[in-house]
Amino acid sequence: MPFPSVLNDDNLTAICSRFLLIFLQIDKLQGCLSRGDLEDQLKDLPHDLDEVYDRIISGIDKKYREDALKILQWLSFSIRPLELTEVAQVVGVVPDTDQGLRFEPSRIFTNPRSVLMICSSLVTETGGE
Repeated sequence: MPFPSVLNDDNLTAICSRFLLIFLQIDKLQGCLSRGDLEDQLKDLPHDLDEVYDRIISGIDKKYREDALKILQWLSFSIRPLELTEVAQVVGVVPDTDQGLRFEPSRIFTNPRSVLMICSSLVTETGGE
């Protein structure tokens, strides 16, 4: 599909989606360590973003999926970019039947970089913080 001559919100979203899909596909291919692995991966590349995200989320260890969802929610609705140390504390916010939410310090990731390991292709760090 060629690029449209007139850009609007709809086709800008489509263009950005295509670039994101390609970026995520290339990211997956870069993890291949042998020619055979690369050939297998090329046969199994996802065809759209929904399939990419399904695979990424399926690849998150089940015991961390709830934490990953919480992290993504906080990052999506934050009014400012969050530092990695702040995101690592997000998992300490837990539901409480009496108070609605409460902060549980023992759930905080001791290594903030754990956020990047758990959320792999879904979260990136910018600016070195």
